[in-house]
Amino acid sequence: MGLFEMYFWMIIIICGVLNLFIITTTEDLKNEKRFKTYLKISFCVGLLGIVMVSIGWNYLCGYQCLVFTFSPLITLLVCKAVMILSKKITKKEGFQINKINQFIGSYKIELADGIYQKNNGELKYEKYYRWYSGFITVIPIIISFSLLILIKEWTC
Repeated sequence: MGLFEMYFWMIIIICGVLNLFIITTTEDLKNEKRFKTYLKISFCVGLLGIVMVSIGWNYLCGYQCLVFTFSPLITLLVCKAVMILSKKITKKEGFQINKINQFIGSYKIELADGIYQKNNGELKYEKYYRWYSGFITVIPIIISFSLLILIKEWTC
C-alpha cells in the first residue's frame, strides 16, 4: 500500500467519522447558524471527493468515492429533513434518546444533547423520541448504502 492509497483511505475513514459525529449531534442542527456551518464543512469534504475522482485518485469502483465523500452532506440533509418532517407531521419537537448503562442488564434513558445545544425535551414522550431517534439514525445509513449499491451495480 502506497502513501497516496493510505491518504485516500484516511479521507474515507474521516468521512465515516464525520457521519457518526453528525448523527450523534443532531441537536446542534436545530440552530440554523450551526447547521449552515456543518453544511459548509460537509460540502467542502464532498468537493474533495470530486477532485479525487477528477485526478484519478480513486481506489474504489466507479463513483463510490463520491458517495463516501458526500455522505456527510447527505447525512446532514437527511437528518434535517427528518427533523422538519417529524415536527410538521406530529406537531412536536423531536429529541434524540441516549441510553446510558448503569448496571449490567439495566439502563437509564436520557435525552441526548448536542455539543453546543442543551436538550429541552421531556421524557413523557419517550415512545415518540424512540421512533424519532431510530429514524434519524437509520435513514441516512440506509440511503448511503443504497447509493453505494446502486453505483456499484451501474458503474462496475
